[in-house]
Amino acid sequence: MKLTPDDLRIRQALEQIETPMYDIVGAVREQRARRSRRMPLRSPQRFLAAILAAVLLTATAAAAVVQFSGGWNALFGQNVMIPDGLATPVRQTQTIEGCTITLEDAIVSEDDVAVLYSFRYADNSIVNTDSRITLLGNSNLLMDGSDEYCVSSSGMGSMDSQDPSVEYYYEAFSLTEDPGDRQLTLTIDPASCMEQTDTLSVPVNLAAIYRSHPVSYQAEDSGAERLTALQQQDCTSAILPQSYPSPEIQFAGVAFEGDTLCVSLRMPEYDSYDSVTAQIDALRDIRNNHLYYGSLHSYGDAGQATELCETQFKGLTEADLPYLEPQISYRRYTPLTETGWSFSFSAPSVKTLTRELGLTMADGIRLEQLTITPLGVELSGTMPIDPTSEDPLYFDDCETPVVTLVLRDGTTVQTLSHGNSLSLDSSDTTTAQLGIEYQYQNDSESRRFLQTETIAAIRINHITISIEE
Repeated sequence: MKLTPDDLRIRQALEQIETPMYDIVGAVREQRARRSRRMPLRSPQRFLAAILAAVLLTATAAAAVVQFSGGWNALFGQNVMIPDGLATPVRQTQTIEGCTITLEDAIVSEDDVAVLYSFRYADNSIVNTDSRITLLGNSNLLMDGSDEYCVSSSGMGSMDSQDPSVEYYYEAFSLTEDPGDRQLTLTIDPASCMEQTDTLSVPVNLAAIYRSHPVSYQAEDSGAERLTALQQQDCTSAILPQSYPSPEIQFAGVAFEGDTLCVSLRMPEYDSYDSVTAQIDALRDIRNNHLYYGSLHSYGDAGQATELCETQFKGLTEADLPYLEPQISYRRYTPLTETGWSFSFSAPSVKTLTRELGLTMADGIRLEQLTITPLGVELSGTMPIDPTSEDPLYFDDCETPVVTLVLRDGTTVQTLSHGNSLSLDSSDTTTAQLGIEYQYQNDSESRRFLQTETIAAIRINHITISIEE
């Protein structure tokens, strides 16, 4: 199943609520370097002037610890590094129906645009609590009033550990034309609120339901196929506890997919602005009160506008069914605003670097092109695949080339791979198109952004490629 960006944002938010170790990074300062020129000394007056210049230089170096929006630190680590002049402060704020978004900073390069913005309530109440999560709609970047140049985006959000009344968001957009000094418009869809109930027990006889019509899935079965198979089971005795008025949510059935037990609910497709959903969070073993936690999967059936919400539990067998009691929780989505936000700005674009490579690695990966932007590095090329494999597009992280940058001052910058994509060409079933993205690292926990003019060379595994002027 492929999740939409909105689904991913919701799943991440739910994980943060349900996991005690909530991933919050405190807001801190970051350091920027400044340049100065030394003046020749030819007289006592100039000597005194030089002393004064040295004092001013020391003060300037101390003042170089500049506080951008605290979101950079909350999102990218305690020691995040942003070169002087790379980020453009925007500082535009709009409040709609008690919800305030501020577009804080932007990084504009020849190939991509990154924006950082914050959300808070006008009354400064806490954004997210144990039972409530604030959800912002999808964001999009328009250029010169048209969205045809916005290719893709990826983003993340994080609370400020020092101030729970603000949440920061970062979005990066890839563009097909240089956006420098052109009108850029960031749009953010309306906000909604998700309320979550406590977990409730469902007194249902899973063994009896399964015996009424045993169902076995194949891994590739679609949502429609799974729904059709479960409709043969008798679930009339499965009465769900109702936290919110939601008669459309029903127990769908029980099935096995190999050694995995699948327990499902059936409900209308959810609307993140106005709907009620539910999921099976766990199975309680009544023999010892042990809780089994599974992985959640959603399968849509566009023809019937129905969603199958399935929780999968590995290692449980038919013999366990009489002793398992599902644990269910509900979520209600309600709108916070009727309209979204729109911010327009412009900034000069900083330089990006593109190089043709033609490198063949030891494992058969062929790297054709290198792109270096202030946000990171992207390698594109091809790799051999086995079309008879069960998952021919599987790419192991250990196969990812190691990328290191060498700066003009002789220092090195490590990178971290944070995503790859594989796609097949219908004319070639033995080779896949490969793309790998890397982020610059300042240390093991902090991210770094770079002016590409400071890069002298890049190392891919043990191969060093010089970056010409």
